[in-house]
Amino acid sequence: MAIASDGGGGAPEPMVFTFNLGGNAYVQFGLIFETGTPEAMHELMAYKPKIQHEIILLMSGQDEGRLRTLEGKKKLVEEIIDLSNHIIHEDRKTGVKEVLFTKFLIQ
Repeated sequence: MAIASDGGGGAPEPMVFTFNLGGNAYVQFGLIFETGTPEAMHELMAYKPKIQHEIILLMSGQDEGRLRTLEGKKKLVEEIIDLSNHIIHEDRKTGVKEVLFTKFLIQ
């Protein structure tokens, strides 16, 4: 799972998703998670399959037009932060603080 940490060892590997947005468009994006505590990072690793599952379900209701906007991308980030923190039973202070896109492509 793509987790940002303060330790050395190079850049984290992003978690990459590819989705069909209806009949004619696809979206692909990479995510890196920043956490408030090392414990939250451990929890994200433990719950990675569930988080991926929930992101897939979240994306099934997304609109291509909305995702093409800055506002839509920011809303998606907030939704991913909220669902991740819900899964690991943390809040934004101790759990997932930020989710960063490493790429975002719609075609």
